[in-house]
This record gives sequence, structure tokens and C-alpha cells, in this order.
Amino acid sequence: MMRTALSRLFKGSIVYGIGAISQRFIGIFLLPFYTQALKPADYGAMALISLVGVAMSGVLSLGTGNSMGVLYFKEQDRSKRPAILWTNFSLLLANGLFWYVLIFLFAPQLSLFIFQTVDYTEFIRLAFIGTVLGNFSEVWLAYLRMEEKAKSYVVLTLGITLITIGLSVGLILGLSLGLYGLILSTVFGQVFLLLAVLLFIARKLPFQIDVEKVWPLIRIGSPSIFGLFAFLLIDYADRQMIERILDLTALGLYTIGYSFGMVVTMAVGAFSSAWPPFFMSYINKREEAKVIFGKVLTYYVFAFGVLTVVFFGFAKPVVLVLTAPDFRQAWTVIGLVAASHVLKGCYLIMLPGLNFAEKLSKQSLIEWIAAIINLLANLWLIPIFGIRGAALATFISYLSLPLFTWLLARKYLEVDYQMGRVAFAFALSGFFAAVLYQLSNWSDFELLGLLGANGLVMLVFFVLVYTLLLDQGERVVIRNILKR
Repeated sequence: MMRTALSRLFKGSIVYGIGAISQRFIGIFLLPFYTQALKPADYGAMALISLVGVAMSGVLSLGTGNSMGVLYFKEQDRSKRPAILWTNFSLLLANGLFWYVLIFLFAPQLSLFIFQTVDYTEFIRLAFIGTVLGNFSEVWLAYLRMEEKAKSYVVLTLGITLITIGLSVGLILGLSLGLYGLILSTVFGQVFLLLAVLLFIARKLPFQIDVEKVWPLIRIGSPSIFGLFAFLLIDYADRQMIERILDLTALGLYTIGYSFGMVVTMAVGAFSSAWPPFFMSYINKREEAKVIFGKVLTYYVFAFGVLTVVFFGFAKPVVLVLTAPDFRQAWTVIGLVAASHVLKGCYLIMLPGLNFAEKLSKQSLIEWIAAIINLLANLWLIPIFGIRGAALATFISYLSLPLFTWLLARKYLEVDYQMGRVAFAFALSGFFAAVLYQLSNWSDFELLGLLGANGLVMLVFFVLVYTLLLDQGERVVIRNILKR
């Protein structure tokens, strides 16, 4: 039973990972073409316009991405589950139209606040259409995840990505519409996605509205809205502090390094997509969950600890190869950024107890504590360590998430975490990450010399992981995988 459950989670993560990597690869492949047609200012404007949608994501969704899953898996009568989906879709439809009218009316003021000019009013209005439409589609994409139809999810989303990219190529490169074309292609992509999910998913489910489910959807989910704002602070406040405490050059270095570190989110994101529907399927099987969830944490820490060490080992060589000399110091934050986002996966693994007990308000409290820790740590560490201080502050705040969640969630679900093995894996990965960082920092090796030195250290680490962390049965599984 254990092996079957873990295999199901692993296979789901692999499929989601393939989709994420494919989309990221396509985006990178087209970047040289886009940068010929778009100015840096266009990318800057797009980033700021997108923040409107990011900031509004919580009030648009009402947190029902969490509450819908709770209600869906609690409902034992599968014939009644479509009513939860259609009720949530109808709720989000009414809510989205309300907020779009509001943003449409206040777009000139938003443009003036963000850009000190009203010239971007229509861009904000257009971009927000895409945000609202994407929120509608998420109900049906969540259905695919809850039913663990990962292949259908990836095929659908990847297909829409290809259509969106094709539209953007035509509008940006063909018609030379610049920023307008970039936004318009995204909106058209969301239109096609909504039509696709309605045609291929929603149409096959009986239309049912259960008015009594509206309040539980809002009541259970609404606390998580505030958590989304906390993550906005954790992920974006450091940029503002670096610009004010240091300068724009330091911010540029940090941004480049952060982007390299964020590559790890392809793997973490794949797991994060597969994990919620997996753990929610155990909402009525909690005795099994106590054992299985503990194993999941152990193997996650083993696998992603190895991945984190790899990021520390290749941080400086990658920056030496891919950036100009002025950007070389960006390597100093890559490993910590990657480790921070790996810790987010540990946090998600600790969440089931709070979700099962419908205590999403406590989840938001934890996220706001982490946000406050992040702000204080940035104010303390940036003046001392520069951009490395900002990366360290991010790491500390993300580390606080699983720690506080474990303290609170165990009251509602006492999971059999293998804390001894987990702590040893953390210590081993942390030690070798520190060794690789210092080796890269102190050495004056050329690229090949640095790769050789770091490679040797990583090889020793891999051997120790295999011999010290894994038991005999786990080593047999690894050998069988490698033989395929």
C-alpha cells in the first residue's frame, strides 16, 4: 500500500514536471526573438502591469482553491461532487465580473499610481481580463488535479501554451504590436483555455448548483486570501529594500541570481501540483495518512536536498558561462534562493492537518509570521551582507514556514515523521552546500577547475547520501531505477 501510494504521487509529479519544463523551455527558446522586437521598458511595464493581477488573485479566487478541495473530498457521494464545482464556478463568475468592473473604472488611477501617467490605462484593463478568465478556468483545472488526471492537465495546458505562443509570435513579430501584442496574446490564450475547459471538462459534468455550498466555500477559503498577500511580501519586499538600502546595480544582480535560483521551482512546482489532491484523498483515511505523509517528507527532503546541493555546486559555473562580467556576483544568491523554495515544499507537506481541520486561518497566520520575519531579517541583514543578506532573509522566512506549521498542525493530525532521518538529511545537505559555497567564494579557479573541484565535492556528497541516508531496501530501488 505504501509503495503504491508513493508511486502514485511520484508519477503525478513527473507528469506535471514534464509540462512545466516544456513550457519553460519554449519560453527560453523564444526569448532571443522577443528581445529583438520588445524593448526592456516593455518587459518592465509588463511586470508592473502583471502585479495588478497578482495582487488581486486572492480576492478574485476568494480562497476557494483550498475550500473546494476540502468540500470535494469530504463529499462521499460522487454524484454530488459536480455541484461543488459548478457552485464554485458560478460564485467566481459573479465575483470576477464585480472586480473587473471596479478595475475598469479605476484603471486610470492605477496607471497614474504605478507609472505616474495614465498612458497605461488600457493595458491594465486588457491584462486584467486575462487574469479574470484564468481564475474561471482554474475550477476545472483543479478538477483534473483532484481526480489525478495529470496527463490530461498537462496536454491541455501545454496545448494552450503553444497556441498563446503562436499568437504572441504573430502579434509581436508579425504585426509589430509590441507590448499590446504581448498582453493581447495572453488574453486570447486565456479565452481559448476557458473555452477548452468548458467544452472538454465542464460539459461532461452534470450542471448542478448547491446554494448551501456557497457559504462554506467562502468561510473555509477566505482566510487563505490574507496568506497570498503575505507571500507577496516574502517574494517581492526584498527588491524594494535592496533598491533603497543599496542601489539599482545591486538590485539587478539580485534579480539575475534570483531568476537562476527560481529554476528549482520547476521541480518544486511539479510536486506542489501533485501533492494537494494526493493528500486530500486521505481526508477520510487519516490513520493511513499518518504513515504515508511521514514517508513523503522523508523522501522529499532526501531528493530535494540533493537538488539543492547541485544548485550550490553549479551556481558560479553557470553564471560564469551565461552572464557578462558585470553580473558575476549574482551567483552568490542562487543556492540560498533555490533552498528557500525547496523549503516551501516541506511547508506544503506539513499542511494536511490544518486543511483537514478547516483551520486555514491558522495557515494564514503562519504565512504572515513568515512575512514579518522576512521584513525584519531583510532590514537587519541587507546592510551587513548586501544581496546575500536578502537571500539569507528569504531562506530564514521560508524555513520558519514548515517549523511553525509542524508545531500547529500536529494538534489536528499527528503524522509519523521520521525526524531523525530528516534532521540528518538536512544537516548533511546543509554542510555540503556550505562547503560548495565557500569553495566557489574563495577559489580563483577558471571554469574547468571550478567544475572539477565542485564536482568532486558533490560526488562525495552523493556517495554519503547513498550509503548513510538510504536503507538497504531503498538502495535496491535506486539501483533498479538506474538500470532501466
